[in-house]
Amino acid sequence: MVECSPFQRLALSVDRMAPSQDPLFSGLGQAMRVGTDLLAALIVGGFLGWLVDSYVLGSTPWGVAVGLILGLVAGIRNAYRAAQRWEN
Repeated sequence: MVECSPFQRLALSVDRMAPSQDPLFSGLGQAMRVGTDLLAALIVGGFLGWLVDSYVLGSTPWGVAVGLILGLVAGIRNAYRAAQRWEN
């Protein structure tokens, strides 16, 4: 028998699990993905705006505000694209 670490055993057992066919879990997964995409876009936009404010322009708080708005637009765009993929 081949020795494996507990992490390798866990990875192997997860690979063998059958995907859930329950529509409730599928819908929850899609909603979590959209929420995570939107949150990540806001965080990245706000962080980049903060960097612009702090190190480039020094125009506090306008860089953060613009970064958050651009992040929101990017997040909504990603959510729309994901919804289009699920519809097809």
